[in-house]
Amino acid sequence: MKIVSLQSVGLGAAYTRGDGEQIIAPDEIYVGTTFLNSSGNSLGVTVTEIHYQQGDFDAYGFEIYTVHTSDGHIRVLPADKYIAEWSE
Repeated sequence: MKIVSLQSVGLGAAYTRGDGEQIIAPDEIYVGTTFLNSSGNSLGVTVTEIHYQQGDFDAYGFEIYTVHTSDGHIRVLPADKYIAEWSE
């Protein structure tokens, strides 16, 4: 099984509706799509794969997701702030 997408929990862009209610739209990351920054603008790179890692990572906590992109970079995200969608 592999991870096909991540959705943030408690993170994302905040919007205020006309009645004053604040809504937080979660960050969503999908394999095969363009990686967006927190403002929703394209970074010009495609997400190629997402991995889950568990271990003793002092800098990031115990569980992380690594998001690999077409420019060769790996972005590290805390696993407790994202929900993964798995597929065959």
